[in-house]
Amino acid sequence: MTLKLREVVVRRGAFRLEADFEVAASGVTVVFGPSGSGKSSLLSSIAGLHRFEAGSLSLDDRVLEDVSAGIRIPTHERGVGLVFQDARLFPHLTVRGNLKYAERRRPAARNAPIVIEIARRLEFEDLLDRPVRNLSGGERGRVALARAIVSAPELLLLDEPFAALDGRRRRDFLGLLRELSKEQGLPMVVVTHHIDDAAEIAHDVIAMRGGRVIAHGAAADVMARPEFANLLDRRDLGSRVPASAIAGGAVEGVWVRADSVLLASERPRGISARHVWEGRVATITRETERGVLVSLATEAGYILSRITPEALVDLQLEQGRQAWAVVKAHAL
Repeated sequence: MTLKLREVVVRRGAFRLEADFEVAASGVTVVFGPSGSGKSSLLSSIAGLHRFEAGSLSLDDRVLEDVSAGIRIPTHERGVGLVFQDARLFPHLTVRGNLKYAERRRPAARNAPIVIEIARRLEFEDLLDRPVRNLSGGERGRVALARAIVSAPELLLLDEPFAALDGRRRRDFLGLLRELSKEQGLPMVVVTHHIDDAAEIAHDVIAMRGGRVIAHGAAADVMARPEFANLLDRRDLGSRVPASAIAGGAVEGVWVRADSVLLASERPRGISARHVWEGRVATITRETERGVLVSLATEAGYILSRITPEALVDLQLEQGRQAWAVVKAHAL
């Protein structure tokens, strides 16, 4: 499935969203950017909750909205599911009632997991008969996700679906998202501001800043661009390493922070670190008086390391010189 937005403009008060991009919405596409960049507005606009001021939107050859042609398919006819950060479950129904509502309304031609199965996969099978008002934030988020999947949309939009969960548990469920997307043939567009999560689940990335899409495409490409690095806090600067170089395909990739990467001017021997990549110095950037960013071109892609100016001199690193990136397993 191809998601196309052409010269789209949406206004929400003083905020202006502009989007012009095309992505192959297969697997998981991550929308990434700082708070206030327009990530949630983009999802709501695709779902049909915000009216376009200009531009067009289509899924494959099906036009969902085109201002110049006077076309606007209503939200409930778009075949697009949207899960908000605040879940928005029906408060007068139980967990089972919320899921059964979605099950009854899904198109007969589309298949989806049955209620019991999806409750088991998302680990709330014991909550099916509980009123939703008695759920925690994390439980509500999982139920909202299950309800959306049971409704069998053609495209599923998720706005920080597991924000209420801690890091390890959140990432476990994000991994499940990737599995469900593959099993159900269900394209997903997921908003997150966690760089580790983006690296782990994203097949494609849409990067945003100030209400505009600044980069889009394959995750390995977008996350290596300078404009993507500008979206990150200093402590999060790093590199996306593909799963083939580390995890044998269990994830899409991992994010390795620059502070976790050691550099060596000779091939390391007799060390405990499990990941060593040979390469050549691509760029050297003096970040601060106490920090230098060195980008190493390796078979795993570009690896970014933050070292001291003294280390740069001691290692005699310069552009084009051979070097090795060393990363401990726990840093992944």
